[in-house]
Amino acid sequence: MNGVNTEVRTSNEAITKLQEKRNAVGKTIIFLAVGAIFLVIPPVGIAILLFGCWRVQKLRKEMKGLYKDAFVREPLANNFDNVVYEPDNGFPEENVKNYQIFQMGNWYHSEDFIRATYRGVYFEVAEVKAIDVDKSSDSNYSQTFFEGRMLAFSFPNKLVTCVSAFSKKFKYRAMSKSEAKDTKVELESIAFNNAFDVYSHVQTDAFYLITPPFMERLQVLAGKYESIAMKVFGNTVVLAFNEPGKNVFDAEIEVGKLDLDKEMAKVQGEIDDIKMFITMILNLRTNV
Repeated sequence: MNGVNTEVRTSNEAITKLQEKRNAVGKTIIFLAVGAIFLVIPPVGIAILLFGCWRVQKLRKEMKGLYKDAFVREPLANNFDNVVYEPDNGFPEENVKNYQIFQMGNWYHSEDFIRATYRGVYFEVAEVKAIDVDKSSDSNYSQTFFEGRMLAFSFPNKLVTCVSAFSKKFKYRAMSKSEAKDTKVELESIAFNNAFDVYSHVQTDAFYLITPPFMERLQVLAGKYESIAMKVFGNTVVLAFNEPGKNVFDAEIEVGKLDLDKEMAKVQGEIDDIKMFITMILNLRTNV
């Protein structure tokens, strides 16, 4: 496998530094608790709280980078070819809008961009967040349309004209005018039809693409993630995993001792899902 450009520190060094930062966060939280007592003396208490909050934010930013060095870069290099990992970059907003999977709102952010190949298949992955914010009033109203990961795969040959599959829990769907006229397809599995809505320009495309083994894997993914969507058009496959409040390439717990096995298994599990899905598509012709 081809490697990626990494910083000088090794993953072991990053793990050590990450644990140190987590410990520092814990101490800062205690410092903030003590500072709250001094609120009876406003200048002192406010100064302590402001410093503590700044300190926590600074440590969190440092921890994000260390986590990626400790648990993300090496597994990516070990599992995929031609890896490019850019934590601070993501999918361009226009690209995501053109996929027409979920409503976009008026605020967009994307990060943790990965570009690589697996078994000759080119793919891109990134965290995406799309929110609609009401800027016309003081209500601070906002609606999150999507928060999770998107994966885009490019296969060497055309797969189908256009097929979309949404889990029943996937809200705020977006479809183009032409897709709104697509036929809803009922497949041979009642359990799958109860879990997903499938639409297609050509019904036979849906039956070709979503074979019984394919249905089974999609149902497994639907059980793992809060809600999912898939769109296939031409030789492109786009997956969207809606997971509000989660980022697989960030530490979930900021204080206490790191569970190394748990963190490694979490990242590897996401990598295995990408490999599994690519393999499913590559095996399509043997499934029909």
